[in-house]
Amino acid sequence: LPVLALGISSFVMLSTESLLSISFSSSLARYGGDVAVGAMTVITSASQLCTMPISGICQGGQPVMSFNFGAGKKDRVKQAFRFQLTLCLSYTSIFTSDAALIDYTTWAMRIYMAGIFSTGVQIACQQSFMALGQAKVSLLLACLRKIILLIPLIFILPHLLPNPVFGVFLAEPVSDILAATITTITFFSRFNGILERGAAKV
Repeated sequence: LPVLALGISSFVMLSTESLLSISFSSSLARYGGDVAVGAMTVITSASQLCTMPISGICQGGQPVMSFNFGAGKKDRVKQAFRFQLTLCLSYTSIFTSDAALIDYTTWAMRIYMAGIFSTGVQIACQQSFMALGQAKVSLLLACLRKIILLIPLIFILPHLLPNPVFGVFLAEPVSDILAATITTITFFSRFNGILERGAAKV
């Protein structure tokens, strides 16, 4: 059960990608047509080039953090997290000949990717909670960006802004920045306490 609990957050993060794709495609098809949907496909591919290496870095860091956490080596856990966070922040600080789609995608990508810098913090902190055995917190943070924030914003923002398509694309950076802020505050407010409790068990 503890293993399943820790794996649930990763399952939620991956399984919600399909739900996000449906939400984005339905809203963009309604407000922007085929060009908007095509632009989203290009943007998603470009976004994955940014986020997949970050996930790999964090997954590689989990065993290091978990081992040292279990051994009560707080300084090594902190050192591993700082290294992981630095790599993620550093990393985060084409597909068609259709001219109309290229122009549209260029405009849309500037909006959609505006919050990409914050995903390094979000992923590093959320994955670190998993490494430290904080299944409930990790699951909540996994749900926060995509399910709690992003999907509702995809459908709400088009009704609040003069340009509905702009509202759909704006949902991504808004959710990115809000989720990263909440995750960072949660992580650093709990990090030392988790390390102290872990060291006391050794």
